[in-house]
Amino acid sequence: MHDPKAARSRADGPSDAATYERARRHANLAMWTIALQRRRLKTTEPEDAEFLFRRWSDFQFLIVALRRLRRAATLAAKVPVLANEMRKALARFDAAIPASKKLRDIAEHFDDYALDRGRDPTVSRRTLEVGAVGDSVFEWLGEEINADAATSGAQILFKDIQDAQYLIASEETDE
Repeated sequence: MHDPKAARSRADGPSDAATYERARRHANLAMWTIALQRRRLKTTEPEDAEFLFRRWSDFQFLIVALRRLRRAATLAAKVPVLANEMRKALARFDAAIPASKKLRDIAEHFDDYALDRGRDPTVSRRTLEVGAVGDSVFEWLGEEINADAATSGAQILFKDIQDAQYLIASEETDE
């Protein structure tokens, strides 16, 4: 069924195929970053003797990369033929890594939380800098990120994004 409004919006912006390809490229970059951070968490780095919070920082960067991967999938979901599959993939990702949004938001807005002005009233400035960091698990603010499980969840979402190319290809052949 032809939707004139959808056709107009696509005429004004990128094609569905271009939007999907852009989402896939961003997802690819996010996955490389996730793999890099995961690898760093498993190693000893030269700065570890002086920078005691290196693993904390690497977990923070891992969380940002996980959220960027999620945003790439959200971008892919804006393509009508992909929307349903991407929503399912996003739901699986969110279930696998439920703490990623909260921890990313708090880390990104630490300045508000440091003044007890953050959006989540359960987070106090007194707990903002308290956590436990290992080579696989980061516990912070009553939440936990397991880097191995998060990487597995990310790989599944990335595969879902990659597999969506077949839906784009089949839509193009139907036109």
